[in-house]
Amino acid sequence: MDLSNLQSRVSSAYIPPHRTQLHPRMHTFSSLSPPNNQPKSHSNRDKWLILAASLFVVPFLFYLFTIARGVHQSSKFGESKPKLFGIIIDAGLTGSRIHVFEFLNEGMTPFIGLDGTGSSSLKVSPGLPRFANDPESAGQSILGLIEFAKKRIPKSEWKDTKVQLMGTGELEKLGLDSREAILESCRRVLRSSGFLFKDEWAAIMKGQEEGLYAWVAANYALGTLGGEPQETTGVVELGGASMQVAFAPRDPPPMQFSRIIKLAGVTYNLYIQSMPHFGQDAVWESLGEIQNSRDMLTFSSSGEGIAGNPCIPRGYDLTSNASNAKLLASQPVGNFSACKSEVMALLKRRQEKCVHPPCEIVSYFLVEFLGKPVPPDKFFYISEFFGLVPKASLSELESAGQHYCEDDWYKLKNQHHGIDDLDLLRYCFSSAYIVALLHQSLGITMIDKRIGFANQSGSTPLDWTLGAFILQTMLE
Repeated sequence: MDLSNLQSRVSSAYIPPHRTQLHPRMHTFSSLSPPNNQPKSHSNRDKWLILAASLFVVPFLFYLFTIARGVHQSSKFGESKPKLFGIIIDAGLTGSRIHVFEFLNEGMTPFIGLDGTGSSSLKVSPGLPRFANDPESAGQSILGLIEFAKKRIPKSEWKDTKVQLMGTGELEKLGLDSREAILESCRRVLRSSGFLFKDEWAAIMKGQEEGLYAWVAANYALGTLGGEPQETTGVVELGGASMQVAFAPRDPPPMQFSRIIKLAGVTYNLYIQSMPHFGQDAVWESLGEIQNSRDMLTFSSSGEGIAGNPCIPRGYDLTSNASNAKLLASQPVGNFSACKSEVMALLKRRQEKCVHPPCEIVSYFLVEFLGKPVPPDKFFYISEFFGLVPKASLSELESAGQHYCEDDWYKLKNQHHGIDDLDLLRYCFSSAYIVALLHQSLGITMIDKRIGFANQSGSTPLDWTLGAFILQTMLE
């Protein structure tokens, strides 16, 4: 679906067409001709009556015109409808990203521009999980994000603008004391930010919640949110620590995977499953650990005999990122095909050594997805990736991946100003991971244009943060 067409449809919903039509009886009056047999005296009398009426009607019309002009030129008539704001901080493994949403709260669904005018974002590194040994510094790491939001929201709106911090699964892996200390450090900063905040708005998000939010975001963007359940689109989000799957099945899903919500007067009983260890961040970190073990050649099934890390572009300076040395301990050699092979080998190994189910990629949801109940064209795939239109095919993604893998690092930096080094570094791996998972594992064709990319270069994100904001705004 073309998102530009979608945007025009969404916008038009707020400006219903009006038609003015002449009543059929008026045609009768207008077609009547004056009788020819009226006496001349009556004709003269009618002329005087018309003249007298005009003396009263013309001043009255002038009075109405003056009043209407004054109302039209008043400040209340001319001012645009007020814009509202909301803030969500996505606290992930590699960094914390703030999303500042700007919206019109009309009708049952908030209106957010999907052309880049509806939100702005900024990411800072490292992520909150990196402060496990120094939790008091976690709050200081998000100060820059708060200042970013203050520059984009009028000061008069701060006290009414809700700010939330949502930690992903990486934070949950920390010990209880470290986790709570990190969150409390962030809460102190948010309490004093001037924005609307409550302590419970800084918390760790469960995998099922992320899947729900991704489903809301995809269906909002596709124009199906608020429609009948069978008209909505399922979503597969290739997230951070886990992969999320959400869709509305024909039959009620098992209790452990069921989530019932009511939006715009419609009740949805969704199937939502979070698949640990298959998110991009989790696979990236595992791949780095394997590289660091110096055992890639024996582990690899690629057979290409390429020494070093094929998922890192040539020319990248490993010493420039000491904090990420665990992941980047091998020589960068940048090769898309080899990187994709390494990712496939890792995914296969992960399934074979599953310890905490569900670890299988092919699970209940795929039986539904690949079978008759939920046809493939009812699913949409979301991943964060830069440089592509909001929806693209796997073939286009593969071409972009070859660019990010095999071009020199300094050439990439010159071509993509303003992109964080760690984000730019991972685009080679991310493209290989998405193609390997969706094409080789799930059987999605290379020409299928249902891959949605959460472009973080300025446009409104097509990811779970958009869905979280929309859902919570609708439920309030």
